[in-house]
Amino acid sequence: MKSDNPCKLKVRRKSEPSKKLKCWQFFKCQEKVCPAYKSKNLRCWLFSGTLCRDEIQGKFLEKMEMCFDCEVFIENMDTAAMQETCKVYNEQFQEFRKIIEDTNDVLHSVSKGNLDARLSGTSNMELLEALKNLNNTMIESRKEAEESIRKLEEIESSILSAIPHAVIGLQERVVFFANEAVEKVFGWKPEELIGKKTAVLYRNDEEYEEIARLFYPVLERQRIHIEEFPCRRKDGEDIICKVSASVIGKEMKEKGIFVVYEDITEKKKMEDVLWKNEQKYRDLYQNAPDGYHSLGPDGAILEVNDKWLRMLRYKKEEVVGKMKLTDLLTENDQKIFRETFSALKEKGYIENIDYFLKRKDGTLLPVLINATAIYDENRNFLKSRAIVRDNTQKKSFEKKLKHASEEWRATFDSMPYGVLLLDTDLTVKRANSLISAMFDIPFKEIIGKKCYELLEGGNKLKEFYNTIKAKNDRSPVISEYYDTRINKYLMLHVSPVVDERRILKNLVLALIDISGIKDKEKRLIESRDAFLNMLKEIDHSYKELKELFNGLIHSFVNAIDAKSPWTKGHSERVTIYAVSIAKEMGLKERDIEKLRIAALLHDIGKIGTYDVVLDKPGKLTEEEFQLIRMHPAKGEEILKPVRQLQDLLPIIRYHHERMDGKGYPDGLQGEEIPLLSRIIAVADAFDSMTSDRPYRPNPPREYAISEIKTCIGTQFDPEAAEVFLRVIDRKHRG
Repeated sequence: MKSDNPCKLKVRRKSEPSKKLKCWQFFKCQEKVCPAYKSKNLRCWLFSGTLCRDEIQGKFLEKMEMCFDCEVFIENMDTAAMQETCKVYNEQFQEFRKIIEDTNDVLHSVSKGNLDARLSGTSNMELLEALKNLNNTMIESRKEAEESIRKLEEIESSILSAIPHAVIGLQERVVFFANEAVEKVFGWKPEELIGKKTAVLYRNDEEYEEIARLFYPVLERQRIHIEEFPCRRKDGEDIICKVSASVIGKEMKEKGIFVVYEDITEKKKMEDVLWKNEQKYRDLYQNAPDGYHSLGPDGAILEVNDKWLRMLRYKKEEVVGKMKLTDLLTENDQKIFRETFSALKEKGYIENIDYFLKRKDGTLLPVLINATAIYDENRNFLKSRAIVRDNTQKKSFEKKLKHASEEWRATFDSMPYGVLLLDTDLTVKRANSLISAMFDIPFKEIIGKKCYELLEGGNKLKEFYNTIKAKNDRSPVISEYYDTRINKYLMLHVSPVVDERRILKNLVLALIDISGIKDKEKRLIESRDAFLNMLKEIDHSYKELKELFNGLIHSFVNAIDAKSPWTKGHSERVTIYAVSIAKEMGLKERDIEKLRIAALLHDIGKIGTYDVVLDKPGKLTEEEFQLIRMHPAKGEEILKPVRQLQDLLPIIRYHHERMDGKGYPDGLQGEEIPLLSRIIAVADAFDSMTSDRPYRPNPPREYAISEIKTCIGTQFDPEAAEVFLRVIDRKHRG
């Protein structure tokens, strides 16, 4: 189509290049007087992103009608040009209509699956040519899109297969999709679930309804909701699942959702185990037998446990974050704290630090501190963690041990002869005061010396030592020598001290002054006429030796009693009770004398038992009780080397046997137990029950009598027990 007006619209021929239509040239519209342009009204087609003057023809036609009501447009419009434009517009509209019809035919063919259908032919209208190209491009894009969708479906299928959790699609609570993992989680094959209601995944109908109440109202308001909920597998096993539901589409229609079921049963079990372990840790921490505190770099109290609070009688809010440890220390202990806290920061630990902490009421509590440091990655000190142990009992034991040591020293020094405790290399470890007086050497100079440096008979001691090492029975070695330095005859009595494996640990050297006896022997030998007097002197010497023997016996008893303040006087009282029983039973004097000595020495085996076990205030452990049970056999071993006491050995060994065979050490019963042992057993039990012990005060006398009556025939010999009860009753009445 042609026009004489150069501003009229021309239809572009096939061979012509694409032109841009300039509205202001065609309509002679002046943009500077356009009210829409001036007001910058974005509805005006002049104000697109590129401005109308730069737009293609189709966009121009689309927007042209927006100017029909514009007064500026009407006033400036060329009527002839407008008519020509309308004519061109009608022609273009007819061509547009045809190509639309062709497009509908092609699209209908494509909708039936023919993706090779295309629009053909050309148009002089730029818009229609573009529409044809657009449709062809859309068809090609659809073909590519369907191929992409096919690939996406394959990828989606792979992704869903790779997901380890069950994924289920629901419409009105009926399964329309299930991935392969549903078999792993629920035991159902995907094809078995499709078409079923999800009630099969829950334990009962009530829970099936409950999960609907939990999820659907929430999913009406938001796209995703997550809950933990009990479920049930096909085989009936109950599991716990993390249920994550998401709405299909922008909003939920027909209860369309996708649900992911993650089996968290093992995770919940692990969480439960972790929770229980945390509770155990907290219980151990809060109810630990020792106190615990944590201090900051400045000594501020950061944390304490319940035991710490009970020990010092504070409330947690009174100390944590409000006090420093120095607030609880004495002035002297503050100095110790500053030194040890610096050492802790530097070394990372401190051990066995003694403090006195002030309780809330002002009293002092002795404690023992063991602490370690906590650092950051740059080894900057962050805080300490310390065990605070109540040291009261230890301090009390130390006091008792000191007292026992003083008593032992007093007993040791009171012995009527010099005594040295030697190491296996004959080094003096201990000595009594008589040794210092005997050799006129300060006590401190004696300790650490070799005994053969102290005595003129030292070489003989070496011989004794070699003899003792060579002997298997570890019996004592006795000899005598004359010491020219002190002008005295001395008897050397060397006794080995062995452990439970019979290994030699120490030697006890007793130096007995026998100068008087030697002088008497000399006078008797020199005087033929003093034969009778010599006999008398020998008799007197025998008595003295007997007294010495008895003195030694009582020294042993004193040594036994010195082991523990709780058993002081026990051996003498047992002896009195035992002798009373023997006399009442009509035993011979010889047997009574034997019984007297055996009763005095019946607990000599406790010399080898640790003091802390004998004085322990609480219940003995099985190991400690076994140590106590060893003392009858140890007593026999100690006295075995003394030939004159051989008859006493079985009496001492079996004084803890019972009539029913449940005693120790050998489990003898009835008449197998020596009569004198049975008598000592009654006397020993009565005195033990009526005396104070570290673990209890003494019970009433009536309780002890009742216990003896109860145990007649099982623990105690009937005759010995009945006789003892008569003696006690008579003594009580009379």
